[in-house]
Amino acid sequence: MPRARDDGIVPCMARTDTLNDADARYLAEIWEDCRDCLGPGGELLDVRREPGDEGVKLVARYRLGKRDRESAASGETTLAAHTVLRARILFDRIRFGFSDLVDHR
Repeated sequence: MPRARDDGIVPCMARTDTLNDADARYLAEIWEDCRDCLGPGGELLDVRREPGDEGVKLVARYRLGKRDRESAASGETTLAAHTVLRARILFDRIRFGFSDLVDHR
């Protein structure tokens, strides 16, 4: 399950009736993995599963610095979407960091 932030608030994932217990547990694991991918200074705000054209779509919303960001990935299964989302977050973290650096100058 998501851990408490520094201010003591525990972020929540929206749980819909379409998630069974196994899917909810796996989504909690995806939450932890995405949080770890963000690294220091990143704050995971939301992870959700949506129906997508390619099967499963996972969307992670997070805060880097003072900006809220979103990364999304699709796959035939939740596992496939998770694998792509993990890579997308790492890539987006680098991209957003570079963009912020260039925009700041």
